[in-house]
Amino acid sequence: MKHERALGILILSDFILTILGIVSEFTMGLFLPASLLTYLAAHDATAFRLSDAFLTALWIVVAVATVLGWIGMLNLVRGARSLYLGSWVGNFVLILLKGPVVSASVSIVIMTISALVGGAILWIVYFSELRTEFRRLSEVVGDAKERTA
Repeated sequence: MKHERALGILILSDFILTILGIVSEFTMGLFLPASLLTYLAAHDATAFRLSDAFLTALWIVVAVATVLGWIGMLNLVRGARSLYLGSWVGNFVLILLKGPVVSASVSIVIMTISALVGGAILWIVYFSELRTEFRRLSEVVGDAKERTA
């Protein structure tokens, strides 16, 4: 299997796992034990904090960087690799700053598989033969203009 095809499959898998992870966080939380639901209700009832706004902003930045990284890597844009790596670093910072988390086991499994897929993507774009195929954004845009003319 060509590395470029594998990268496409991994990015699609990463996208699907991200959607599944978000959906599972909202749906599987309903099946948590009563004591954990009470904890979550008490935690959600606390007053709005500035850190919540910061975490939300960080989450948005990470989400946008991830999507732009996926699109860029599918088009073999060199800068997209760093953007995707940066989104993972931002995700780790987000997890660290969130504090204690209560999640269903299904959500944790999905997040773990997603991390493995993310690691495979990073390996392919930095350490496989495909790393030499990535070009500057200006080169990619120039090639696209030539094809349309």
